[in-house]
Amino acid sequence: MTPKKMFLIILILIFGFLAYGIGSGTFEEMAFNSIPYNYTSHVWIPPNQQNGSSFGGSYTIYGQGKNFNFNIVLPGVENTESPLDYTKNGLNGTGQLNDLHITYNTITSLLSGNLKEAMFNTKFSGIFNMACAAWTGYGNFTNNGQNFLGNFKIDGIKTDWEGTFNVKEDNNRIKFQMNYVYYPNKDRQNAKNIQEIIYM
Repeated sequence: MTPKKMFLIILILIFGFLAYGIGSGTFEEMAFNSIPYNYTSHVWIPPNQQNGSSFGGSYTIYGQGKNFNFNIVLPGVENTESPLDYTKNGLNGTGQLNDLHITYNTITSLLSGNLKEAMFNTKFSGIFNMACAAWTGYGNFTNNGQNFLGNFKIDGIKTDWEGTFNVKEDNNRIKFQMNYVYYPNKDRQNAKNIQEIIYM
């Protein structure tokens, strides 16, 4: 076989692969899985009662493709909260995206560093685990292109939490609307309901 024929076969294989990948979404997914990302911004938790305190800090999301890590740090909160609830190491977690529908806009948003735009313009679902101080938690989430919803459960030594969240764009911020209950460890009959908003 001549080098020219070999080259033509290689070209046909490459273009066939690209056509298959673009047509089926495989190419976009392969591209997405090779892109590392790292996004840091501010987080603000307003008071949930009239004379309550607000908290501020930062959060970071980093990873590559479908697997990601996140960290939320609220400086100074360790001085006012129980060491069972919060330490200066903050909240740390890992997650995985499933049922990911990657588009061209997803790739261009990630390459330009606009993680927020990529997140809201991509349909996906996923799971996450998290830990902070003496408690651990887990949850799941789904973005169907119209609504970005999720739920979570936190198991603490003295208190448990469980609830739902709704993620929305709010001008240049991300708004988490949370509706959850908390109760003494494994005693859900004494649950109290809280509605809270977190801005990122």
